[in-house]
Amino acid sequence: MIRLTRTIVVTLLFGGSLPSQQAAQQAVDIIWTARYVVTEDAQRRVIEDGALAIRGDSIVDVGTAAEIAGKYSARNQINQPNAILAPGLINTHTHAAMSLFRGVANDLKLQDWLEKFIFPAEAKNVDREFVRWGTRLGLLEMALSGTTTFADMYYFEETVAEETRRAGMRGMLGQTVIGFPAPDYKTPDAALAGAETFLKAYADDPLIVPAVAPHAIYTTSDDTLQAARTLADRYGKPLIIHLSETKTEFDEAVQKRKKTPVATLNDLGVLQGWTLAAHAVWLDPADFGLLRTAGTGIAHCPSSNMMLASGVAPVLKMLQAGIPVGLGTDGVAGSNNDHDMMEEMDLAAKLQR
Repeated sequence: MIRLTRTIVVTLLFGGSLPSQQAAQQAVDIIWTARYVVTEDAQRRVIEDGALAIRGDSIVDVGTAAEIAGKYSARNQINQPNAILAPGLINTHTHAAMSLFRGVANDLKLQDWLEKFIFPAEAKNVDREFVRWGTRLGLLEMALSGTTTFADMYYFEETVAEETRRAGMRGMLGQTVIGFPAPDYKTPDAALAGAETFLKAYADDPLIVPAVAPHAIYTTSDDTLQAARTLADRYGKPLIIHLSETKTEFDEAVQKRKKTPVATLNDLGVLQGWTLAAHAVWLDPADFGLLRTAGTGIAHCPSSNMMLASGVAPVLKMLQAGIPVGLGTDGVAGSNNDHDMMEEMDLAAKLQR
């Protein structure tokens, strides 16, 4: 039995309904049929003229349309004869509310983009309603391209959570902690306290996994990074962070600390726990072993890395080293122009060639 979210209902409720199959042996709530059903089961079956039987929020059976019709009846039947019915995509790194900054300061390197444009724009414009409407737009765009789950890092993250639940999507949502006054919290200590409130509020939510999200080693003090790790561990929740995104970040860490960004976080104990790190473009040979041993997950963002001239992440080497890697779009302001995961798949494959 496979758990569902309401997102799939949202993305598939197009077209007419069919009359119920009165002769079915078992009652279910919905039967969905499509031209192809992509199962992602052990045999990687793709079922032509396939169907799903759904009861409550669970898939109870999958097979051909004829097989499902012979076993189940449903109050509602949804037929999409020209569609592919597939598991939802997972966007492993976003700043969803930044959809309202789309097109701001394109064609810059990361440090210039952040310090000269984005951080000032956020200080001037971002408040709770900005985050609410930006998140709504981001969620709609993600759903239209098949994403049902996303990892996020931004401000007013409880508002991101509210809108994510309203949309029926799932999110690993990180409250940002950063070393200067932010739109929601003016100090790192206040941001950590806000993150704790957020962790408590969504501790057992079926759709939301709350997280602590210290921005990066170059914007957050070592003490705050360690406090974020301690907080996440106290509640058994993840930590989300940008890691070794640019050569500048890598070189400055080596010059000032005599160690790479990965080694820095590892020695601080920040990687010793449930961690999702975005980018990991610049790694030295020892970093692969540190990431594998720590079990750190990597969000690979090919569009972002290209647009910000950050470099090409060594994805094949990470996978060969046993490091889990997922795909992300990043925010749609300067680092991308959309939330299209199909585009990220295409770019990721081409870059590694």
